[in-house]
Amino acid sequence: MCGLLHERIRCEFPYIHSINRKENGINGVQEYNLSAFERIVGIDRVIRESGGITVPWAADRFSVSTRQIKRDIEYLRDRLDAPIVWDQRQRQYLYEQPFSKLAFADERGLIALTLLKKLLLNEHYVPIASQETLEMAAEWLPEAYRRAADRIHFELPVSQPLDMEVFSDVVQAMCDDRRLAVAYTDAGGNESERTVEPERVINYSGRWYLVVHDLSRGELRTFHMSRIRSLTILREKVERPSERNELVSRYIENSYGMFKGPATHRAVVRVHGSAATHAAEQVWHPDQVVSEVKTTDGSRAIDIELPVAQWTELLSRVLSFGSSAEAISPPEFRTAWMLEVRRMGEMVGE
Repeated sequence: MCGLLHERIRCEFPYIHSINRKENGINGVQEYNLSAFERIVGIDRVIRESGGITVPWAADRFSVSTRQIKRDIEYLRDRLDAPIVWDQRQRQYLYEQPFSKLAFADERGLIALTLLKKLLLNEHYVPIASQETLEMAAEWLPEAYRRAADRIHFELPVSQPLDMEVFSDVVQAMCDDRRLAVAYTDAGGNESERTVEPERVINYSGRWYLVVHDLSRGELRTFHMSRIRSLTILREKVERPSERNELVSRYIENSYGMFKGPATHRAVVRVHGSAATHAAEQVWHPDQVVSEVKTTDGSRAIDIELPVAQWTELLSRVLSFGSSAEAISPPEFRTAWMLEVRRMGEMVGE
C-alpha cells in the first residue's frame, strides 16, 4: 500500500502561466531508464527537424546497437503513439503526420528540475537535502541545460511549516488503510472532533491540506493541516467503495482553488486595463473560458469564466487585483465582492 502512497500526495498551484497550451504532455516515457529517454527524445527531434532518420545513423549517434534503435522506434510507435513509419523510397523512418508529444522535452525537463530543486532545498519539505537526488534528476538533461538550471528559479508564494507528527500519522493511516480521530479548529475558531477516512494530502500554494471522507457528515471534506489540534490512528479499517477514487478525483479537480467540492456555479470575473493582459497569460482552472470584452473607452478588458464550489478563494483573487478586477456573476458572488469593497472603504473612512 505504501508503495502507491505518492499517488495520494500532490502539489497544486493556484494558477500557472501557460508556456505552451497546445503541446501534449509526455506520457509513458517514465517506464524507460534515463539513457533510453535521451535516445527517444533525440530520435524524435531528428525526425521532426530533418524529416527522417536511419537506423545505422542513430546507432552510431547514440553509441548503441541497431537492434536497440529498432526497439526505441517500436517504443515510440507502440507506447507513445508516434505516427512513425518506414519509407521504402527514402529508406528511413519518418512521421506520416505531425507529432508533438515530445516537443520541448529538454525544456520541460529543465522546468521539472527547477521545481524539484526548490522543493528539495526547502527544509519545510525535505529536512535533509539530497545532492545525489538532484544529480540523478539532472543526469538525462544535455550539459548546456544543466548549466542553465542554475539560472532559473522557482519561488513559492507561501512556505508553511508542516507538523511532521501529524503528517507521519496521516501517512501511516493511509499505508494501513485505517480511520483517524481528528480534533479540528476551523477558520472561525469553532472546535470539533471527527472520525474520518484520509484520502489525499495536498500542498496547495505552499499550504498543506488533508482531504478526507467525513463519516459524521457522509461527505468529502478538506482540512487545513495546521488547524488539526490532535490526531489518533484508530483500529477500524477504511471501508472504501469502488467508486471512491473517482469521487475524490472529481472533488479535487472540478472547481477553482483549494476549497473543493462539486462545482455548483460558473463564476465570471472581469479584469481591466494592463491587468487584463497579465491575467490572460494565466490558467486559473483547466476549464476556464477567457473572452475579450468591448469597453466604452476602448481599453482592454477580459472575462474569465470558471467553475467554483465556494467563493472564498476566488473572491480573494479578485480583490488582489484592486480596482482592476470585479466579480460579474452569479449575483451572490458579485454581492459578496461588493460587500468586501464597501468594508474596505469603511476602513479608510469612505
